[in-house]
Amino acid sequence: MTDFFEGINQIEIKAEAGDIRFPIFYRDARMFTLILPANLMKLRRMLPDPRFSPAQLVPGVGALTLTAFEYYDTDIQAYNEFSMGIVLNSPYFAPVPGYNLLRQYFADMFDVFIYHLPVTTELALRGGIDYYNYPKFLAGIEFSDTPDRVTCDLSREGEHLMTVSGPKVPASARGEMKFICNLYQYRQPQQAEFKLNVVEGAVQWLPSEVAWSFNTASDIGREMADCVLGNRAALYLYMPKIQCILYGPEHLSFQLLKLAMETGLEPPKPAAKPAAKKKKPAKPAKKSATSKRSR
Repeated sequence: MTDFFEGINQIEIKAEAGDIRFPIFYRDARMFTLILPANLMKLRRMLPDPRFSPAQLVPGVGALTLTAFEYYDTDIQAYNEFSMGIVLNSPYFAPVPGYNLLRQYFADMFDVFIYHLPVTTELALRGGIDYYNYPKFLAGIEFSDTPDRVTCDLSREGEHLMTVSGPKVPASARGEMKFICNLYQYRQPQQAEFKLNVVEGAVQWLPSEVAWSFNTASDIGREMADCVLGNRAALYLYMPKIQCILYGPEHLSFQLLKLAMETGLEPPKPAAKPAAKKKKPAKPAKKSATSKRSR
């Protein structure tokens, strides 16, 4: 079996919260995702730039993603993460309702605008904000399991925000999958590729056994609840064993270069040339017998 991380050189940056290697390797993790029908006009208003175009399940209906990650072994230590995103039209396919999203599914490559990305550690927080401008904040992200289901509860400063849950459906190897994370940095669109090796995974359309609930007393819970349409998910991704690589950021601005140099990025040094071999002194020429006799 080929090593998923083979052939990728990493660089190290010294950050306040700890050293970070780029790209970031996630050697062992799990995740599950709910893709929910959502009000297209409300999704448009949530996006910071008109260049971000929401994909449509059907005309007038967009797609909201809720994804829970549990990272066991990474370059930035173990932590949990919860993503709230908006599926965008991929620039590689025609922006036709239904068609664009379906093509993303068959290509195993989803374009998603990351709207909120709470995490559980300071290192994950700082690395994501400083270099990508991921919309992160510290949160409580708790997983719980039964033999048949996985559940994730999200809270912030003790306030419950939402709960998502899904069945543990039969899973198998699915190869590589990509999420193109769309962000907004220095008032410009930014991107980062999040590549997955799906060691065990399954995908279900119109799943009947997933569940979600929002605490509408919280700002985030209320905003999510106001967007979602109906009580049936469009798509469910269950991936109990994955490996990941977070690349990018793709657009290297002068601000990012300055930040990287200030925080300890050093360009690779050329390999030292081997020292030149010292030439041995030439041996003096032997005097001929004729010259000896002439003395």
